[in-house]
Amino acid sequence: MRARVAGWLLVALCAGATAASGPRLEFTVHEGLNTNAFLREGEVAAHLVLRSGTDPRLLIAFPAGDSGVAVWFEHQSRPVTWHLLSSPMPAHDRDARGRVLTGIVAEASVDAADVEIRHAVLSSVRVLRDYEQLQRLPRELEAPLVTRGETLTWSRDRLDGAAGYRLTLEITSGQIEGNHVRADAHGQLRLRITGLTGEPPLSPLAGDALLNGKAAADPRARETLTFLAYREKLLAGSWRFNTYFGRDTLMSVRLLLPALAAPATEDALSSVLERLSPKGEVAHEEDIGERAVLDHLERGGTRSAAPVYDYKMIDEDFLLAPVASAWLLESGHRRAQPSAFARAFLAAGIVTADGHRSTRGAALVRNLRYALERATAFAAHPVARSLVEFKPGFTVGNWRDSEWGLGGGRYPYDVNAVLVPAALEAISLLDASGVLTPYLSPADRALFARASEMAAIWRGKAPPLFDVTVAHAAAVRAVAAYAAAQA
Repeated sequence: MRARVAGWLLVALCAGATAASGPRLEFTVHEGLNTNAFLREGEVAAHLVLRSGTDPRLLIAFPAGDSGVAVWFEHQSRPVTWHLLSSPMPAHDRDARGRVLTGIVAEASVDAADVEIRHAVLSSVRVLRDYEQLQRLPRELEAPLVTRGETLTWSRDRLDGAAGYRLTLEITSGQIEGNHVRADAHGQLRLRITGLTGEPPLSPLAGDALLNGKAAADPRARETLTFLAYREKLLAGSWRFNTYFGRDTLMSVRLLLPALAAPATEDALSSVLERLSPKGEVAHEEDIGERAVLDHLERGGTRSAAPVYDYKMIDEDFLLAPVASAWLLESGHRRAQPSAFARAFLAAGIVTADGHRSTRGAALVRNLRYALERATAFAAHPVARSLVEFKPGFTVGNWRDSEWGLGGGRYPYDVNAVLVPAALEAISLLDASGVLTPYLSPADRALFARASEMAAIWRGKAPPLFDVTVAHAAAVRAVAAYAAAQA
């Protein structure tokens, strides 16, 4: 679903008329082997995934705490198919200590005579993703199975003792024999699925707070975006990326700017500003809920659930300035006094990642200052070794986000030839507008005044350093050799 948000959803929402969104959001998407059922109502938000085929699985992901519950079944000799018999409905319960659990209940069938349970995992979605890929689970995250009659239940507290997770499969047609769930005498295997989480719910964004009058009426695009939109953050994509990602947030806001309502844009930009590092770096990703507890256990032996932010990417550090400038200075659908609007936005209070109270303006200046400082070396000496490179110790740092993305290189083209000059140009515009003045120190004013000059150097000198010329004959030989190697 993550790529879908960045593709047709963005295009579909940026043209057309409006359509109201009700308080209850419910829709289903069939994609490949997967039936995806989404529900958001009140404090409940959940994504049920039923995977058919020879490796069946059922999974429920919750935006709350980026948490989830899932059961993997053993490999089947022939493909099986899940059928959703009833749409998910909100479910509420309490754990053994009386703490509230929220989630969904749904009914489904599978056209198999026998499915054998391999493993159930209840934890952070990050843990579920790791199990999907590696088929391994840390011992401390194992959830005991309790069988009562024809009902299977897994439940456990979070590692720090907070309210955790529960998954219940009630076999309504069929029977349980050990780890096997078998069809009844009529060949039917039906079950009622209940998945619950104790993680704190998010605050939904919808309707006029999410989209403005220029947004298209495309139902699927609206449903998808609405499920991913919350006051605290925009989710990168469900189920695997069910929380904040800096790059996804900034690119989505910039592309959706013509269609987004002001509250949604402000909340999304605030989510980025709140997560900045003390130096001004944009957080790429966050570990929250039980994934954060695991991080703290691995690093220091504590069971803290304080969020852990990843600052290894470099492209995101230069994305914030152009997006902020477009929103504060250029967006065409705003009121008649953009400077007054911008000043009000920047003056609003936030709580930063390190727990301090600040303002949006002070946080934004921290990022802009960091971007200018990173760009200074090349502006002074425009040679290749002065370009912005990956951070020490990392082989990734831009949207390629893979060990092989740059073929072993350390200076990404997109960052140096496009994003740095764009950031510098945006900083110059913001500085000239005067909206940053209350947040600038005397040293900042001198540094920010150089942004336009630095932008011209970067725009003119950085792109040619990435030019490569290959003779025609050599290119033909290389392409032929590659094609032969792939045959």
